[in-house]
Amino acid sequence: MKILFFLIIISFSFVRAAETGSFKKKLDTLKKQTVIIHNDIIKNNEELKKIKIDIERNSQKQIILKKKIKSGEDIGRRLMFLLQEKIYQSPATKIINSLFFQSEDFITEQIVREFFLKKVRFGVDEYLSSFKTITELNKELDDKLIVYKKKKNNLSIKLTTLEKKINEVAKLQKKVKVDVKLKVKEKRYKEQAKNLNELVQGVKRKKIKKKLTNFSKVKFPVQGKIISNFGEGKDVRKSKNGLVFKVIEDSFVTSPINGMVVYANQFRSYGNLVIIENDQGYYCILSGMKKIMISSGNEVFIGEPIAKISAESNSQLYFELRLNGKIINPKSKVEIL
Repeated sequence: MKILFFLIIISFSFVRAAETGSFKKKLDTLKKQTVIIHNDIIKNNEELKKIKIDIERNSQKQIILKKKIKSGEDIGRRLMFLLQEKIYQSPATKIINSLFFQSEDFITEQIVREFFLKKVRFGVDEYLSSFKTITELNKELDDKLIVYKKKKNNLSIKLTTLEKKINEVAKLQKKVKVDVKLKVKEKRYKEQAKNLNELVQGVKRKKIKKKLTNFSKVKFPVQGKIISNFGEGKDVRKSKNGLVFKVIEDSFVTSPINGMVVYANQFRSYGNLVIIENDQGYYCILSGMKKIMISSGNEVFIGEPIAKISAESNSQLYFELRLNGKIINPKSKVEIL
């Protein structure tokens, strides 16, 4: 009886492990899909920005050309001047004037007439050219607007798909067994840690043998403007030990490295804070997110959406990077890889 009971327990354990392995494999596939979709969204956004710049340039060119067309009134006045000269002087009068009145005034008048004639010729050519160019610009603008609308629609579809995949990841993540010790540490040091250094030291995992020949890649966590560089500390609310980003639109925050989430919760004045570490000794610290979408014990891929940040005026993302306990400039690792 005891042997049968023991065999049942072992069988159950094997089945449980197999299910966990299956969930883990499916979860990793979904996570990689979110990375790919998010990368597509970034690419789509960049293309939209370029098209928008082209549309603005097109509009500026049209404004300039319309001003040139409007200046056609000057051409008309010059043309009227020449016509009046021809109307009020008969051929005979012109001959007599040319024979007997070769005064300085007459010569000056001839020079002025030639000047106006050249101006009219040039103006008419430019006037007609402007009409032709503005027609071409209108056609180009229509084409750009069609492409822009299509890209905008694709972006909306991709964002909807990404949100769906993220929800699938969240549901499946609950079925995958995680290291409970990390959650216990998170809860303890959230209250006990007096500063960020104590928090990092408290929640880190046991030392793992580092693969010195396989350094991790590092990626910026968000597409935005750096408003405070490493060592500057322009914003008094953020540490000078990292970079501070400002986004122009609501965005996803992605994991800068492959690793394990050891903290994902609020912490003192930092607000929502995430700490990710990996086997190569990297510690990535992120704060300022509006919403965290992962929890401690979750494995994450580089480029995987893990949080959301708002574009509100006071929203800023803080990004700090440590290697083997030493605080380093994130740019030094992002830019060389």
